[in-house]
Amino acid sequence: MRAETVIEAWLSRFKRRHESGVSVAQEDQPDRAAALGALGEALVAGTIRDMGWPVLRNVVLRERGRSAEIDVIARAPGALVVLEVKTWSGFILGAAQAPSWTRHGRGDEAVAMPNAVAQNRAHVTAVERAIGDREVPVWGLVVSAGHARFAPALRAHIVPAAELSGVLRHGARADHGEVRRIERAWASLGREAARSPSRLAAHIARLQARYRD
Repeated sequence: MRAETVIEAWLSRFKRRHESGVSVAQEDQPDRAAALGALGEALVAGTIRDMGWPVLRNVVLRERGRSAEIDVIARAPGALVVLEVKTWSGFILGAAQAPSWTRHGRGDEAVAMPNAVAQNRAHVTAVERAIGDREVPVWGLVVSAGHARFAPALRAHIVPAAELSGVLRHGARADHGEVRRIERAWASLGREAARSPSRLAAHIARLQARYRD
C-alpha cells in the first residue's frame, strides 16, 4: 500500500467524521495498526531510496509450508539489508533474547508484543535461504518509525528512523560482497517480490490460524 493511499484514506475518514459529527468510538474503526505500519514502511523505504539504493517492500517468502513477510529489503553497495519496521508507541520493555516484549501504554495498559529483534533474525535467515548464496552478506536492522520509547536493554538493537541513513552508510563501509553475486541475489528477490501479492492472502490466513491456536 502506497503511503499516499493511506494518507488519503485517513483524510477522507476525518472529513466524513467532521461533517457528520460521528465520533471515532461510534464509527467502525479501520485497521489503524496496519495503516500506521504502511506509513512507517513507506517512510523507511523513501529514506533508503533517497540514498540511491534500490528497495523492495512487503516481500512474502515461502519455504516448507511456511511464509514470512519482509517489511523492507534494501540493496546496499556490498550487501543486502533486511529491515523490520515498527510504528509502536508507549514504553517498550524487554530483552533482545526474550520470547516477547511488553508495551506499556496509558494508565495500567500492558500489551505483549513480538520480539522485533527475533523477528528480524528470522527474516534475515529467510532471505539467506531464498537467495541460496552464503557469499552474499545479509544483515538486519530493526527500525522504530513510531513514538515508542525503549528500555535501555533494547536501545542498542533499535534504530530510530531519523538516524537510519547514517547507520546504513556506516554499515555499508564494512560490506565487501561481490557485486555479481549481489546482483544475482537481488534479481532473485525481485522475482519473489513479484509473486508476493498472490501469496499475501495465504500468508495472512496462516498468521490468523496460528494466533487462533
